[in-house]
Amino acid sequence: MATTLNTDVAVNLDITARRNDTFKMILTVKDAAGTVVAFPTSSGGDGPSYQGKMTIVNSSGDKVISFFSDYWRDLQEHGSTYTGNHPKDRTPAANQEGFYTGGTGAGAAIYFHPSTGVVTVNVPYNNIDFQSGEYSYDFQVYKYPNGGSIEYITWLYGKFTLRADITQA
Repeated sequence: MATTLNTDVAVNLDITARRNDTFKMILTVKDAAGTVVAFPTSSGGDGPSYQGKMTIVNSSGDKVISFFSDYWRDLQEHGSTYTGNHPKDRTPAANQEGFYTGGTGAGAAIYFHPSTGVVTVNVPYNNIDFQSGEYSYDFQVYKYPNGGSIEYITWLYGKFTLRADITQA
């Protein structure tokens, strides 16, 4: 008798966006019972209980751009230098990965709205300025509930299609 265990909770969601247009994705997160997940503002560690990162890669697996919540792995990016895994904002280029965090709190590229179960991914048009085509992406969450242990969970993955744009900003 075959027995299997699948701990992969990620959902395959293919996304189509247009080059040089603002990218906005609003998710309402619910648990298996259909109850909205409340995102508490405090945690057992540094920073919010929920933090996020979304990365888009090309067909060779090279990173094109990553979007971050204002905290990622307890590192907040605000100054002229950074340490670790949370680099300064920069637009993507042909030979250089892009990064976008944006502002703090609700002004960040990825924001977990406290107590509502809503996650917003909001990236300005000039950071969606890379070659149109087919890519892959995933959206990973760092979860550190008060009194709990740290978890990294991929919530979404799939194909990211960037369509060409005629009118440029």
